[in-house]
Amino acid sequence: MAKITTEEHNGHLRTIVELEPGEQISLCRCWKSGKFPICDGTHKTLESNVGPARVRAPEVKQDAT
Repeated sequence: MAKITTEEHNGHLRTIVELEPGEQISLCRCWKSGKFPICDGTHKTLESNVGPARVRAPEVKQDAT
């Protein structure tokens, strides 16, 4: 499961999302999510064509040795 932390950096909040290999999440782009920065589907209720940004961590490839 994604590990999400928030920290202060130079007077600004920074959100760090750590994903496991193959894991994916949706990041909010409408700025209305109750779980911001994670998408909670709120964009579906808005009169907008903005949807989430999908982020996927690559799978770990096994060495064929």
